[in-house]
Amino acid sequence: MQHLFHHLRRDRSYSSHERWGVVVALGILTILISAGGFILFGNPAASASSLAVTDIRLTSQTLPADGANHGQATITISDKKTDQAVVGVWVGLQIVNPVLRGVANSYLGWYSPEPQRAFYQTDVNGQVQFPLISEIAADIEYAIYAANPELKNDNKYQELDRRFTVTFK
Repeated sequence: MQHLFHHLRRDRSYSSHERWGVVVALGILTILISAGGFILFGNPAASASSLAVTDIRLTSQTLPADGANHGQATITISDKKTDQAVVGVWVGLQIVNPVLRGVANSYLGWYSPEPQRAFYQTDVNGQVQFPLISEIAADIEYAIYAANPELKNDNKYQELDRRFTVTFK
């Protein structure tokens, strides 16, 4: 123990190779901590600012307003930087005009084709499908949102700046 304290004394002068050894050891420790964090926690979740809606396919622009499923919207989400499909992103739709939100197809203000479910995850192709259902005859505009359940409510839902309109008659 006395040998260790001898090396830690204040009045001891250190040679340059000892100082460089400390710098290298701290650098290696920093790299190991960073690599360990990446291995343990994986890739960070994609934020809405890095996501883009690359395709919106509708089975029909005009559908009957009878509350039954007659059409479908297929939305493709990709990474803005790599143009690769993004897997596992939660995507939801919101009817822009609150007056046109039917009680049967809404959940907490979101478009909900199934009871108590508004958001769906993208598949391996970066696609998510929404059945299009309405009991209200009108031109209904849908805004596309991404959700990150790990964030607080203020930032949990972010609009992806793409919308589409379906006419229900």
